[in-house]
Amino acid sequence: MTEKKYLVPPIDIYETDDKYIILADMPGATKDGIEISVENDTLVITGKVPEPDKNWKLVESEFTMNDYRRDIRIGNKVNREKIDARYENGVLTLELAKSEQAKPRKIKVNVA
Repeated sequence: MTEKKYLVPPIDIYETDDKYIILADMPGATKDGIEISVENDTLVITGKVPEPDKNWKLVESEFTMNDYRRDIRIGNKVNREKIDARYENGVLTLELAKSEQAKPRKIKVNVA
């Protein structure tokens, strides 16, 4: 049995004081074919790319249109209940709220 091959979408990760923003390039994927889950300490992104029309005959191929999969380790940094996603123009945008322990804190300095 042949193992399924996936394309690994390139990502950019940004950070604000209260969240992480992940941009993943997934051209060809469909909104309904994208799934996002959290498994243990890992964010799993998958995306299905529809097969070309069965009546088409391939003449030349310069790129592969496989399904996508990307695993991103998030540890305890993310509030798993507050993850938002949107897909537009081939780019998946995820907004992951930081857990309280991951947010920056100011430490009061006491005078002895």
